[in-house]
Amino acid sequence: MTYLDWAATAPPDPEALDEQRRVALEFPGNPSSRHEAGAAARTALEAARSRLARAIGLSAKGLHFVSGGSEADAIPLLALLRKKAPGSLVVSAIEHAAVYEQSRVLERLGWNLREVRPDQDGRVRPENVADAIAPDTALVACMAVNNETGAVQPVREIAAAVKRAAKGRVPRFHVDAVQALGKLELGADGLGADSLAFSAHKIGGPRGTGALWLRSPVETLQSGGGQEGGIRPGTENLAGASAFALAAEKAAADLRAAREGAEALAEALLAGLKAIPGAAPLPLGRVPRDPRWSPWIVSFALPGLAGETSLRALSDSGFAVSTGSACSSASRERRVLDSMGVDRELSFSALRVSFGPGSTRAELDAFLEAVASIYRRFKA
Repeated sequence: MTYLDWAATAPPDPEALDEQRRVALEFPGNPSSRHEAGAAARTALEAARSRLARAIGLSAKGLHFVSGGSEADAIPLLALLRKKAPGSLVVSAIEHAAVYEQSRVLERLGWNLREVRPDQDGRVRPENVADAIAPDTALVACMAVNNETGAVQPVREIAAAVKRAAKGRVPRFHVDAVQALGKLELGADGLGADSLAFSAHKIGGPRGTGALWLRSPVETLQSGGGQEGGIRPGTENLAGASAFALAAEKAAADLRAAREGAEALAEALLAGLKAIPGAAPLPLGRVPRDPRWSPWIVSFALPGLAGETSLRALSDSGFAVSTGSACSSASRERRVLDSMGVDRELSFSALRVSFGPGSTRAELDAFLEAVASIYRRFKA
C-alpha cells in the first residue's frame, strides 16, 4: 500500500515508539505521587514539556498535555459554559469537526454561533472575521491550516483584526494548529493566538496524545485531580508526552528540507493532474509553490466520478488517499468545499492527497498513472 493520507495520521516514527516504551518502563510512577518514583516521573514529564515547547517555539509554562487535538480544541470552547449567560462565538466555516461540531453544541445550549465563510481560495478574510464580532463575543476560532484543502489561514492578521474590532473586552482567539505543527514556523508569539491545539500522531508521535498551549489560563469545564495546572485532570501520559516531544524535535530539525520535498511533490502532482483531461485542483486557482497553501495537502476533483468510487478503486490498486477529513469520512457532506462555493459536481468528486517524510516521487508517479487509468475506466 502506497500511503498518501498523512493528514489523517502519520505512520508512527520508530524512534518515537522506542522512546514511548523506554519511558514507560523507566518511569513507572505516577507524576502526582509524592514518593521517589513519582518525583522521578514528574521530573521526566516536565523535561518532556520543556522539550516540546522548545521544538514548537513556545513557552513551556502555557503548554498542557491532553489526549489529542480534539480535546485541545474542546477545552477552550467548553470553558465558555462557565460563563453566567451565553454570548456569541465566531467560528470559521472551514474548521475541523473538533471545533465546528463543538461550536454547534454550544449553539444548542444557547450560544449565538456566527460563521465566517472563506473566499473561493479557501482562506478566511480577517476583515470578515472582524465584521462578525459583537459586543458579547467571547471566543473566535480559526484554524492555521485547513486539513482538506491545505489553505494556510492569515492567522496573525486575524488576531490583529480581532483586537481592533473588539470594543472593550477582547475575545479569546483559538487556533487549531494540528496541521501546522512541524510544517510552519509558529513563532514565539504563537501566531498571535490565545490558545493553540496540537496532536502528536500527525507528526509520527503516538495517537491519544496532544497538547494545548494557553497564553493565559482558562477556567475549564472539567474538574478532578488538578493535573496539568487544573486544565486537564487525569493521570498524565508521561510516555506519550516524551514520545511527542521527540517527534516534534525531529520535525523541527527537518522542517526546511521537509518543506522543500513537499513543495516538489505538490508541484509534480499539480502538473500531473493538469495532464489528465477533466481533472481539476481544488481550489481551482491553486498553483505550485504558492504560500497560500500547505504543500503537504492537495485536493483535486475528477468530475463525473464520485469521490468514494475513486477512493475505493485507488485502494484496490494499492493507494491510500481520502475524500476529506478522516473524522468526517462517514458523512457525504463536503462542508468545507461547500463553504468555499465549490461546484457540487466538483465537491462530490473530490479527493485529498497528503504527503509526509516517507513520500517519494516514484510513489507519486505511480499514483498519477493509477488516477488516469481509473478516471478513463469509470468516468460517467
